[in-house]
Amino acid sequence: MEPITTEGARARIQIEYIEMPDLKLTPAQVGRLCNLPKDVCEAAIASLVESGFLSTSSTGSILRVGRPRPPA
Repeated sequence: MEPITTEGARARIQIEYIEMPDLKLTPAQVGRLCNLPKDVCEAAIASLVESGFLSTSSTGSILRVGRPRPPA
């Protein structure tokens, strides 16, 4: 099995947050959910935060930015 790249990890994380728009996880939880090594996961999260897809809350949780709200 080939090691996962930051771009591959980034895609995997994006898919999870698109499929579950209200996902709110710590970086360690994201790594476990996506089965990623810590360093690769942290780099991918940093890249997704920098791009504006994700943000970090004041408690350290990772959230999707601008996620659609379900209809009322």
